[in-house]
Amino acid sequence: MRAVDGPARRAQRILLLACVWAALSALLGVAGVLVGDGPAWLLWPSGVAAAATAVYACLVAAESTRGVAQLFWQRLAGATGLLALGAVSHAVRTVLAGHPTTMTPFNAVCYVGAVALTAFAMLRLPHPPRTWRANRAIYLDIAVVGVAASLLTAHFLWSTPTPGSVAPALPSPGPPVPGLATGLMWLVVFTVVAAVATVIRVGMTGAGPVPGPTLWFLSPIGLLPPAAWLLYPMVGAWTHLSITAILMVPLGLMFALAARAQIRSDGSPARPTRSRWLQRWRRISVVPYVAVAITVGMLIYVTLDLGYLPPRLAGGSLLLIILAVVRLRIAVSDNSDLMERLEAQVNHDDLTGLPNRRRFAATLQRRTAPATVAVCDLDGFGTLNDRLGDERGDALLRAAAARITETFGADAFVARLLGDEFGLLLPGEDEALGERLVRAFRLPLRVDGHDLLVTVTVGVAAGRDEVVPDLLRRAELALKTAKRSGANRVQEHTPQLDSTAQHDADLAAALRRGLDRGEFRLVYQPIVKLPGGRITGVEALVRWHPEGGPPVSPADFIPVAEQTGMILDLGLWVIETACADAARWRQAYGTAAPRVNINVSARQLLDPDLPDQVASTMARYRLDPDKITLEITETAVFGGGVALNTVRELRELGVGVALDDFGTGQSSLTLLRTCPVTTLKVDKSFIDELNGTAEQEAIATSLSTIARTLGLRAVAEGVETKEQVVRLEALGYRYAQGYYFAKPGPAELIDVALEQALHDRVVQQ
Repeated sequence: MRAVDGPARRAQRILLLACVWAALSALLGVAGVLVGDGPAWLLWPSGVAAAATAVYACLVAAESTRGVAQLFWQRLAGATGLLALGAVSHAVRTVLAGHPTTMTPFNAVCYVGAVALTAFAMLRLPHPPRTWRANRAIYLDIAVVGVAASLLTAHFLWSTPTPGSVAPALPSPGPPVPGLATGLMWLVVFTVVAAVATVIRVGMTGAGPVPGPTLWFLSPIGLLPPAAWLLYPMVGAWTHLSITAILMVPLGLMFALAARAQIRSDGSPARPTRSRWLQRWRRISVVPYVAVAITVGMLIYVTLDLGYLPPRLAGGSLLLIILAVVRLRIAVSDNSDLMERLEAQVNHDDLTGLPNRRRFAATLQRRTAPATVAVCDLDGFGTLNDRLGDERGDALLRAAAARITETFGADAFVARLLGDEFGLLLPGEDEALGERLVRAFRLPLRVDGHDLLVTVTVGVAAGRDEVVPDLLRRAELALKTAKRSGANRVQEHTPQLDSTAQHDADLAAALRRGLDRGEFRLVYQPIVKLPGGRITGVEALVRWHPEGGPPVSPADFIPVAEQTGMILDLGLWVIETACADAARWRQAYGTAAPRVNINVSARQLLDPDLPDQVASTMARYRLDPDKITLEITETAVFGGGVALNTVRELRELGVGVALDDFGTGQSSLTLLRTCPVTTLKVDKSFIDELNGTAEQEAIATSLSTIARTLGLRAVAEGVETKEQVVRLEALGYRYAQGYYFAKPGPAELIDVALEQALHDRVVQQ
């Protein structure tokens, strides 16, 4: 803390000293005027002290920084050292002479060197990387402003009375231009041009590790020589009012303020964001135009005043016009290039370089000739992306884009529509387009030195005339239908798909109304223990009975709920209702209360809020987690990723996890190692084959053995006959579910069954 506070306190003292020298100089100057005239050296002590303060300020700032910023301040310390050396030399000469003295070549070299080193320090600051176009524009802007400033300064010097020496004028046939006047004139020109170039450099390209306020405090240095030129005729009557001594005071103040800004930034100035950078660019870019406008105004004024334009100004104005025209031409060219790049960005995909959905749709809108559109997506891309990482996932998309483009050649219009979805437009009606696209991905894709086999699912639509602009919608509708049937498939658009889409849209609207009106009900199918058939659990199944209409099958409304996302609200309602019934059964039957199985969809497993929703619902009804089992499908967690992480979080709550329709998925045995399941629900298709041949019973037998070995509960689904029950018992199954035991029914029927079971146990006892 002391290391930080030390420079900060010294910066405050430096600023205070600079203010003291400024106040002292002002008081002495006014006092000298009031008494008539003071000694020639009166202001030099405060001027030299101000220059020394500037040196001290730069050294303190250099001490508090590192790297490039430290080098910057060290250079400024050298510049202020030259300034102080020139001031001391000038002051000593004045004191020894006893009267005002002219500027010697040594003084002029010190002052001009100080200005040059300051400009060099600023110009050597690092800047963000720029293209050659940006550099060209900046250099032209500097040139425009530099020429404009030179013209303005030259006219200012030529039209303002030349400040002679503070000593008596030397006799000469022409106007007096002694050493001080000549040196000051060149110092004015050089300082103005250097200051202008520095301001533009800093404003347009940034300051790097040096905070902006620091540089802007130093920028007004360029105004001091012109101000001195203007002030000289006003103070020439008083020999003690040395212009050079007066200039040292604001110089010291500027360096003190700049050093204070650097130290207060703690060496880590805020870097502007891209939006701020653009705002600053727009703000500073008006400087050349303002400079040109002022110069043109000055030229017009001079022409009207003199009746002609002096040659010295005419040549400079011609150069200014040439630079301005070139700069304007470059600006127009850059704007055209920028518009082209923006248009390309708007209509193309950054990752693959292909046209995007906007461009693809616009192309279809303009087309009237017959065409065929195919829309495909990569099967299981989300899973692959999770396993491989985003970088390889992006590389896979680029490889897929290249495969499609190479396969169909220059006649095809290929676009990346969204995510892993690509669009393909071919002229004419090509009935084999979908199959050709599927065949194109039978060979592996080369991604980062590895071969990846990826399949695609395709939707195809073809048509002519007024149908063409609608082909994209039709192809995407066909793709959705194909994806419902599985992977690596082709679906062509048919009129029936439009009817189905409209039906689904109407069903989705009715589904929302049904949720709001409370039209859904839960029914429960018992899960019994073998032998005996005692109810140990129930599976909650949702049913929909719209008002004034027939019941809607879950096979119809569940897929629509999945597609629209309403499955999240519906699933939450199912969890809430099932937990309420489970809590009622626990209160009524205690340990004999059944475990409640709740189906959770693949879409719900992608919801990060699901574990918290389950936990809060169980807490609200004071349910033990072992009374709840969540049923999931193999396909929902096959890809791992978010869904599998959600299952693990649910298992950590203590609830059971059952794999529904086990044995029909893609990687059942692999899932048993990665997914924390507690129950296997053996699919009905395997139960139907019981009492057949040994080969037909092999899978059911193997699944029972696997479950028993892994310590899992195996539940046989779809049991419909007494013979199946007997065979299941023989194969080692201890839990079963199906129409043989009970059909799904309302909670009241479960109450009746539980009451009957309780009564039977009492009678037996």
